[in-house]
Amino acid sequence: MTTPEPITRRACLGAAGVTAASALAGCLDMIPFVGDDPLRFEAKPASVPTNVLEETGYEEHEIGEMTVTETFEAAGQSQDVEVTNWLSEYDRALDLGPLDVILEERVQAAVFTALSTPQVDVLGQTFNPVGDMSPREIADMLQDHYEDFEDLEQVDETEATLAGQTTDVAEFETRAELLSAGMTIDLTLHIAAAVESGDDFIIGIGGHPSVLDDEREHIYTLFAAVEHER
Repeated sequence: MTTPEPITRRACLGAAGVTAASALAGCLDMIPFVGDDPLRFEAKPASVPTNVLEETGYEEHEIGEMTVTETFEAAGQSQDVEVTNWLSEYDRALDLGPLDVILEERVQAAVFTALSTPQVDVLGQTFNPVGDMSPREIADMLQDHYEDFEDLEQVDETEATLAGQTTDVAEFETRAELLSAGMTIDLTLHIAAAVESGDDFIIGIGGHPSVLDDEREHIYTLFAAVEHER
């Protein structure tokens, strides 16, 4: 039996990247024209150390760059801007009870993302709005850019440590497609507001099937363990 690719990971992790890229692209048109050379900004990676992954049962899925490039023109002038974000993706195989019988294997249904995006400082002004976005605003952008999420309902809000700093974390309930065959599950998302770290902003997003509420503890352990190169 060939198991269709689970896309819960894509729902949480891919959309997290879209969130930052879209927020950033939406404000680059405010950057002043400063010359003929392109403006380039690159974040440094944020990641979870191996010992914490082993403790929580998560595995590295992918760590890589995500680049946004835009050219803006006004009054006969043009300005090229290139912004490189880093997306660190992790997942964990979970026992989904009766679903495991159907799938004949455990599914990487719990996911965690650490996203770093540069502040984009030009002439003393910061043009990346991610640092001012609340978890609710991040969630709204995530939903706007991923059609397989149903309505996100905020059910709780608390605080957590992310990359060494305290930040707000909102908890949302939704339904998301688990398999390309059309199976859906109730999903809980934990979205942390951005924290400033060096010249970058860091965002954390975790997700797991709602029936497995104990997975929340692992998500918050991962939030606290995120490290960032400054």
